[in-house]
Amino acid sequence: MSHGEAGARDFLEYGRTGGAGYARRVVWPLLTLMLMVQQGALGAELRRDGYSFRPPASFRMTGWERYAGSRVGAVSLEPGASRGLSAVLMDGEGPEAATWLVSVVEQGFSASPSERDAFASAVPGHFLRELGLTLSPERVDRVGGPVPRVEVLGTLREAGQVRAVLVTALASEGRHAVVTVSAPAERWEALAPQVRASLESFRMEPPVAGVVPRRVAGALAGALAGALVASYAAWRRRQRGRAEFGPRG
Repeated sequence: MSHGEAGARDFLEYGRTGGAGYARRVVWPLLTLMLMVQQGALGAELRRDGYSFRPPASFRMTGWERYAGSRVGAVSLEPGASRGLSAVLMDGEGPEAATWLVSVVEQGFSASPSERDAFASAVPGHFLRELGLTLSPERVDRVGGPVPRVEVLGTLREAGQVRAVLVTALASEGRHAVVTVSAPAERWEALAPQVRASLESFRMEPPVAGVVPRRVAGALAGALAGALVASYAAWRRRQRGRAEFGPRG
């Protein structure tokens, strides 16, 4: 959807609802984000793998090396889509800590009603396959704003502890992010406002003009190497032909 179409949609919604729907979908989330930033509830901006956001101030990046190559949290609507875990943050240690995972899926996501339903169905299956845990969804929301998203809120039991889990897919063309936040159930109500304010700050950065993605660059490098080998082989054949059939003194 273009910026013009989004603006027209917002204007029509404002007219239909007398401003209430527009305020709930666009204005209030932005005001919440601004308030959270001013109060120091959100930390410094984190930039990584083509996205940026402001995590809650209490969350810190943890040792990334042990998670490298994992696909936990990378819920995809297409099983064959390239995806992987990009960042792990925690607000403490031990079973009482909350965790924040950011995964990147090399596939577009529009947060449409049909994709909302598909994502809600895919989340429990992902937890069962990747973690062997049963996630019980309790609510599915489609949230508007600068970056529309789909949220699946549920609970699971791990090592005798009930944890609240929010899995969010954020709309973006070409590739998108999936954020998974997990916390002890008794902590969720206090943590939820910071989590949602942080999600409002999430932006998927557009590809930089003139910069070739690493996978494409690798394919181009391979093709170039093959062309060079073929060119060299053809040159050697021409040289041998000249040596065999050239004029003799």
